[in-house]
This record gives sequence, structure tokens and C-alpha cells, in this order.
Amino acid sequence: MSKNSIHDFHFVMNKGLEDKLKSLNIFKECKSVSGMIVKILKILTPVITKEHKWGKQRMCRYKAVCNDPDEARKHFHVYVPDDMYRELKVLHQDLNFYSIAQLVREIISFFFGLVILYKNEVLEELEKIFTKWREDDDQERLTSRKFIRQLWKIIRHLPGKNRLITVYDYQYSPFWVTRI
Repeated sequence: MSKNSIHDFHFVMNKGLEDKLKSLNIFKECKSVSGMIVKILKILTPVITKEHKWGKQRMCRYKAVCNDPDEARKHFHVYVPDDMYRELKVLHQDLNFYSIAQLVREIISFFFGLVILYKNEVLEELEKIFTKWREDDDQERLTSRKFIRQLWKIIRHLPGKNRLITVYDYQYSPFWVTRI
């Protein structure tokens, strides 16, 4: 798989969310809604990673595109890099979201919450938060010995006879699947 591959992701979004995206001053260089959404997803990659690691199960509950049933909805094609789309697919599966579109709408809404909180300094504040997270991750990183010991505890307690363990690479593609 080429790193330059683009996935044409189709989803539905309400008109109000589209208008909010178009009114953002921090993405003046983006000429399309697709470009803005990809930019938001790239900026929030550390948040997506944290959510994947620590997020709660969504129990595949359907959520309406918007609360107002009379609000117009539009179809969008977002051209997402394949590795980012793969990350969204894995998050969708592991946290049991109803759909990837629902996940993307939730990420966009989260970003608008940050814009309301931090105003025009949202990117600077996010960078401060992400720097702190990287420092915390470096301090809490397991040694190889502790990692193997933790993995062994997990393996011993997996139910069933045919147990699968999947190891993913940094592009969230299965690197190695082994049956125990």
C-alpha cells in the first residue's frame, strides 16, 4: 500500500456543521470542506490515539446526524489519506461506533468545542497539550521486560482455545496475526 493513497470517504453532515466549518478563520488555506475535515483529523491525531487507547465502548448506538429533524443534510466526499482512514476504521471497530461517519462527526464537534474554549489560540493550546502527553508517554513507557510480562498475563487469560492476537504497525494495518 502506497503512503500517498487517498480514500474517498463519503458521509452525511448537517448544514449547520458545514457552515461552522466554513466560518473557521484558522483554516484560510483550505478551500474545501474536505480539506478542512482532513486538517482537523490530522491535528487531532493524538486525541484519536488517546481515545483509541482509553475510550469507552459506544455499544454501536445510532446517533442522528443532527438533533433537528428539519435541518438540511448534505453529502460530502472527504479525501482522506489511507493510513488515516485505516486508523479511523480500527477505532470504529475497537470502540464499537455505529459508523465511521458518526465517529468523524463526533471528532469535528469535539474540535468545535475546543475552538469555543480556546478561540483563535486553539492550535497553540493543542500543541501544548500534545507536548505534555508526549512527555507523559515517555515517562510511563514500559521496558521490554515489563511489556512481555504484561503481554503474557493477557495471553494466559484470553478465553477459548483458538485465540488470535493481532499486532498492528504504525499505519494501523495488521502486521502480524498469530493463533495461540
